[in-house]
Amino acid sequence: MKANIDVRELRNCFGKFATGITVITAVAPDGTKIGLTVNSFSSLSLDPPMILWSLDKKSKNLMVLENASHFAVNVLASDQMDISNNFARTSDEKFEGVELSPSQCDLPLLSGSVAHLECKKVNMVEGGDHVIFIGQVEHFEISNKKPLLYTNGQYTVAARHPLTKLPEPDDVEQKQHHSTDDFIVPLLLRSYWEISDPFYQELQGEGIPVAHARILVHLSHEAELTAPELAAAIRVDMASVSMSVNWLCDNGHLNKTDDDKLIISEKGLSHLNNVQSRAQRFENEVLDGYSDDDVEMLKGMLRKLIYRKNV
Repeated sequence: MKANIDVRELRNCFGKFATGITVITAVAPDGTKIGLTVNSFSSLSLDPPMILWSLDKKSKNLMVLENASHFAVNVLASDQMDISNNFARTSDEKFEGVELSPSQCDLPLLSGSVAHLECKKVNMVEGGDHVIFIGQVEHFEISNKKPLLYTNGQYTVAARHPLTKLPEPDDVEQKQHHSTDDFIVPLLLRSYWEISDPFYQELQGEGIPVAHARILVHLSHEAELTAPELAAAIRVDMASVSMSVNWLCDNGHLNKTDDDKLIISEKGLSHLNNVQSRAQRFENEVLDGYSDDDVEMLKGMLRKLIYRKNV
């Protein structure tokens, strides 16, 4: 007997389960790249390494994917909502302006994603009004970025549950090492490395040199510095600053006055906004799980240390 189920309400029920967002990409026999947004992705097996996802039988991409030997799963990052929307639409120009990463299987891999899985298609199974694709993972890459999530019909991001505790040192050596952290300079240095290294790696991975970003950030607060003044202010050697300044000037991010003062341009401000939006997202991830009072106390103490000579 067929159950009397309200399809609309059932869809809402399914939507209560939070999922990640992926873009499945493949290449048609004529070389055309295809991509579609999918949240039905799931791991299936570790040995052998297998995954699955499903596609509506009415999809115009079904025939291409049925005939493709390989496909890629691009797990989207929290700052890739526009990518998700782009590949969810019907268009022949989805890949226009989209940056791609190298692939070992000659598949379109979306740059900036949390993870890529390049898969050989090993099976297809009918599942009602969908076809379930099963793939064996041949290559994969991961990053430290946070994933984009979808639940209740809207995008969201992952956050640590407020009732969970931050991880404690789990062995004697770590505990002994932590017990020696009594001096402010080593603590500041280690915290800086722990926080900045993943962020700088992300910038580098997105084609944003760290030196360029630091120069733009500083000039947004203290305009009209010469290159030597800038080098002293950001504590970077003059040779590196000169190379970055030349590139930023040549590409229109900085302008020079008649007396060689550097001024950030409109293009530079746009580039800076990109860096700052990433920094804000990264800060939210780093401070996830700490209370507002803890965060404000931390920032307050750091400000006091920075400006202590003026207090």
